[in-house]
Amino acid sequence: MPTTCVFQLDRLNPGYNSGEYISGRILLRTDKVKRVNAVYVTLEGEAKVQWSMSGKSETANYSGHQQYLHSRTNVFDNSLFRAGVHVYVLTLRIPPDCPSTCKGPYGYIAYHLSLTIDKPWGFDEVFKKPINVVQTLDLNYNPEFTLPVKDENIKYLCHWPCISGPISSTLALPASGFTPLQEVPFRLEVDNQSPHYDINAVEVSIKQHFVFLSRNPVKRNFYTKTLVKELIADRTLRLSKRQYESSICVPMDTPRSTLNPNYIVFIHYTLQVKLKTGCFHYDTDLSVPIIVGTTSLQHLRNSVHTHQPARRTTTPERQRLIERVTPRPPTVEEETAAEAAATTTDEPHQALDDDEPPSYDSCLPPSFSFATLAGSQQTLGSNHAVVLQRIHLPKFPGFSTLIGTAPAHGMEDSGLDMHMYRSYGSLDTDHTGRSLDTFGSLCGPLSEHVEEQEHEVEAETEAEAEEEAETLDVTAQVHQVAAARAQVAEAEEDLLDEHLF
Repeated sequence: MPTTCVFQLDRLNPGYNSGEYISGRILLRTDKVKRVNAVYVTLEGEAKVQWSMSGKSETANYSGHQQYLHSRTNVFDNSLFRAGVHVYVLTLRIPPDCPSTCKGPYGYIAYHLSLTIDKPWGFDEVFKKPINVVQTLDLNYNPEFTLPVKDENIKYLCHWPCISGPISSTLALPASGFTPLQEVPFRLEVDNQSPHYDINAVEVSIKQHFVFLSRNPVKRNFYTKTLVKELIADRTLRLSKRQYESSICVPMDTPRSTLNPNYIVFIHYTLQVKLKTGCFHYDTDLSVPIIVGTTSLQHLRNSVHTHQPARRTTTPERQRLIERVTPRPPTVEEETAAEAAATTTDEPHQALDDDEPPSYDSCLPPSFSFATLAGSQQTLGSNHAVVLQRIHLPKFPGFSTLIGTAPAHGMEDSGLDMHMYRSYGSLDTDHTGRSLDTFGSLCGPLSEHVEEQEHEVEAETEAEAEEEAETLDVTAQVHQVAAARAQVAEAEEDLLDEHLF
């Protein structure tokens, strides 16, 4: 059976803030004695960037690497590693200046916890557990994040001699610092002095901007991603003014803004507004920078949600489809006719109706239009909306994070009861070697799964002891019966000898 390793951390979702401690334990199972140099646990955090650009005659490759965290703790230093289940309790600290976990098309920032079996020959056995790190950023400590931000733009449609009046627009935010699941309120003022064109709609979005820095050779690469987008269908007619006041929510899994420009993976955000003019004209863009942190501003904490709001922009096509699928409510005449028919119906007819075969109309499959709107409409025959609760697992980077990981099943094998022992990473045992300051020397509370395994092992041991005791009792009884029979045989022989003589 191959070597297996199970990481049991103190959190179901392995997500930690910078500056926090990672607590848990590692269960390492081996089926035979191994000759090793050492067994150690490492906590690493790094950033990597890589891309290539092809020219007419050659291709240029760009790459960069930056190490944010590397801590190693030896848990075994001897040469012979015994077979069985080894339990290592850990307590590791994440530095407070580590950037948040993120992933882009040309690079990533990732953290992982690993256990390595260093062999004197062959390949090392490495087991990795990816974790998410969120850099803490309290927006109340920097007064610049509380100041309002503003952007203005003036645009002329067409050119001389058909030039139109100016379209003046102003975008304003009450502050620049926000947190995930928080509403970003904005105010847009539009003064349309064009005599020929209307502003058909306004598109609001939150943009995520990546900056990747290559060190060999030095070059920057950029990438922009739209996190959330909403459409305001209210029009601004020609030669008129209009003011829009609304808000847009920051998604829940948004990485925090990077404030250190020396990192090779840099993230910043903007709120962008587009004025849809149509008629083959370019849209008017307004954008203001926003900072995404972990602790919201004191005067804007009322706009923070506890879950991601499900908000969808209703287009005219979707609205017509909803009206087509939604059943029409009965009119007053239909309700009156139905009540009159119900009152005039006698009981024999009701009995006949009850004897009729059931109708299978409700079992028919839904139409395509109804199925496409199943997420926003209620299901067939339901009187209330069904709310599904899902566990929000952390989004790990898409690169390979598991190297040589064996399956974790089989820990409940009862054949390990004779070889099971614990290695707690302390100086008092000869199996674990030395322990550094970042490695715990005490055993924490066992999980329910491991406690059940220990109870099963104890129950099996007690059952075997009882079986052995019963076997010993039966053997003693057999010996006693044999001895009694021997004594009876001897007594009969003595009586026979006396009778003959």
